[in-house]
Amino acid sequence: MAAAVSGPGGLGRRVTGALSGLTRALTHTSAALAADLGSALARAGEAVGELAGRDREPGVLRLRVLILSDERGRPLTSEAKVRPALDRAETVLRAEAGIRTRVLSVDTITEPAPAEALDPHANRRLLLDDVLLGRTAWYHRHLDEYADPDTVGAPVTVIVVRQITGRTTGCSLGVNADWVIVQASLFDRARDHTYDETVLVHELGHALNLPHTRDRENLMFPSSSPPRDVRGTRLQRWQAAVVQSNRHVVPGRPVRG
Repeated sequence: MAAAVSGPGGLGRRVTGALSGLTRALTHTSAALAADLGSALARAGEAVGELAGRDREPGVLRLRVLILSDERGRPLTSEAKVRPALDRAETVLRAEAGIRTRVLSVDTITEPAPAEALDPHANRRLLLDDVLLGRTAWYHRHLDEYADPDTVGAPVTVIVVRQITGRTTGCSLGVNADWVIVQASLFDRARDHTYDETVLVHELGHALNLPHTRDRENLMFPSSSPPRDVRGTRLQRWQAAVVQSNRHVVPGRPVRG
């Protein structure tokens, strides 16, 4: 009898949680789209000024990194191991999109993470987990401090997980989230066939609204197979324009002559 009583209650809680997640996702996405539109319009005005000869400093993308710990409380990686990929992101985005990165923090969450946080799904299944199933609740608990999608310059958080389901090593939900996930093995130099500094900046590209391309030399080429077949890091002019006008990028200040 007790099980029968708790069953409907459990179902009710799941339905309530799903509706709450859907409402949160719709609110976030609507605010993010509005912020992207406002940022794009502002960037268009800046471009007119640049054509008139008024220079600006590079825009800034702010980043935060969360390193998870496994069931025994052991960190999946370290700041020292992640740092080369962060430096690579700075180099690529500065050269190809004319923006800088600023790392606000690299934090290790010592609290043991649940299995769904350590070994998440990717792509559509990750979106479903986030919006309806509540399987990303652990992430959101640690993201609340920076959860402000309608503010220009809100940081993107890179979450280092243990293993992503399927054949992918990183995933971004694009405009639907201010965070991306990347696999810890990407940062282990001792593992030649998984170490890849391009994945982190590739996922940042998705967070900045860039889609995949078919050019292997482009940062947004969908696959990268270290050590011999790592994707390129080039961006086309239209891609740079998309990045510069994204809500996450703090516009550069005018250079005083």
